Amino acid sequence: MMKDTASFPVLDGFDPFGQEFLSDPAPTIKRAHEIAPVFYYAPLRMWVVTKYDDICRAARDAETFSSDATGFVPPPEDIKPKIPDTFLSDHFISQDPPEHTRNRVAIARQFLPRELQKQEENIRRIANTLIDAFIDKGKCDLMQEFCYPLSLNVIIGLIGMPPERADDYRLWTEDLFSVLTPKTKDAVSKPMSEEERRERWSRLGEGQEFFENFVTERARCPVGDLTSIMLQAKDQAGDLAMTQHGVARKLHELVAAGNDTTANLMAHMLVYMGENPDQDAQIRADQSLLPRAIEETLRRRGTSPGLFRVTTKDVELGGVMIPQGSLIWLLFIGGGLDESHFPDAQKWDVHRANSDKHLAFGHGRHSCLGNPLARLEAKVAFEELLRRMPDIHAVPNQKLDYLPTLTVTTINNLQAEWTPPAKA
Repeated sequence: MMKDTASFPVLDGFDPFGQEFLSDPAPTIKRAHEIAPVFYYAPLRMWVVTKYDDICRAARDAETFSSDATGFVPPPEDIKPKIPDTFLSDHFISQDPPEHTRNRVAIARQFLPRELQKQEENIRRIANTLIDAFIDKGKCDLMQEFCYPLSLNVIIGLIGMPPERADDYRLWTEDLFSVLTPKTKDAVSKPMSEEERRERWSRLGEGQEFFENFVTERARCPVGDLTSIMLQAKDQAGDLAMTQHGVARKLHELVAAGNDTTANLMAHMLVYMGENPDQDAQIRADQSLLPRAIEETLRRRGTSPGLFRVTTKDVELGGVMIPQGSLIWLLFIGGGLDESHFPDAQKWDVHRANSDKHLAFGHGRHSCLGNPLARLEAKVAFEELLRRMPDIHAVPNQKLDYLPTLTVTTINNLQAEWTPPAKA
């Protein structure tokens, strides 16, 4: 039975689905840090944790803060048979040790920086192929014509999936993140119209069939891709670390995370460069600053607002007593804006000494496996964009439209302009 919430600290006006918060959560987070660093959000019956040290403590303590805290907007009854009972429990995002540890270890080696460096030339090739298609126009929707296709083609190439289904992978990514919602015994789903619910789950059902068939084929004829490696990986006892069904679900998760987060990192970086002309000029003049700009963008804006946990017992966090069975939203972006760790936190500063201490890729056991790949992609992408379109910039003062999700930061469009190359 849920305890009386009247005495819980709250943050008046907080709306995680509002465009004001989605566009830039920093002002709201600053207010939370000053008024209620840990507060209760009644509409979703969840606690929001916004300070760096509190987030890290919870992320490290899997026994008290379980990851089995993410659910989904329920599918329509006639579509349910197409959705496996283990649809979410087979995803990394919902797993606790020892299952999470076993599955993560099985593929972690493929995401080590030394392994991913082998991808650099492939990333550069994909980037230039995409640039070739729009460079003469002098303008483009950078999200749809470059950021998303680049990051999607890189991750599906790593996994070994057929590129001709790229449009479907992108739709399935948006569908997956759209249906994710907090999970507790008495939680309420985020708002979604019946029409949208049916449309998204219909596509997800088709996606599940595709991933299952793809994995079945790879199990029959393995090659050297990540899918084959996952299917053959063994645990410490010598048994297969993952079932074929589990691999299918993790492929969907890897595709979704791998193309969405990196694309939005690149977009936000170009926006911040435009908003800070002095630093923009420094970066263009000295591209050794690109890694610093990437880290500072991750700190300032992140790739995921946060992830969910559920308490397994009563626990004190940030000076607040949180009851057992409570849903927790660890607001990783809040950690990056914590003035006690990052003074003048709302300022984007490529010379900030500790930018790489951000929490954009999570913390602890669930820190993002693909973070070296995201960093490499963003670096190579900007090297090629600036080499071929030296004055490329985001169109100033454009309104960015964000997808209303709690687990990823997703921009639909970003208009960019540059001087087209002279005709030979």
